[in-house]
Amino acid sequence: MRPRDILAANLRALMLSSPEMGTLPKITARSGVSNGTLDRIRRAAVSTRIDELENLAGAFGIEAWELLRPHGPNDPSPLGLMLAAHLDRCALDDEMHRAAFAAAMATIDGLAGATPGSPPAPGPAPEATPEPARATEKRGGSSR
Repeated sequence: MRPRDILAANLRALMLSSPEMGTLPKITARSGVSNGTLDRIRRAAVSTRIDELENLAGAFGIEAWELLRPHGPNDPSPLGLMLAAHLDRCALDDEMHRAAFAAAMATIDGLAGATPGSPPAPGPAPEATPEPARATEKRGGSSR
């Protein structure tokens, strides 16, 4: 796959995963890369300059090389990479980081198996909580 095809696929995936960056004008406003250039990058119709690549990556909060990294079925998506970076910045301790990461990966895995327009796959069933013990009632009559 050509680098421009990888870049186009990653840009489209980032646009889909980030509603605040889902349109070319929004990306242009944050990156400074022109609408026309972004459209050509998104369609893999043109190679891009390193400066434009850096500005584009910066607009999404990732490193430029991440836009050129091919993603296979078992590789983390650009969304997964963004989520991991966010968790690294926000976690107060290792335990919180591991728990947040596990929950996020379960969500991403569930969404990855969903088809567009279908509801996300259900997560693990919540643990059953035991019902409170019922008091036995004494009824009139003989005792045994």
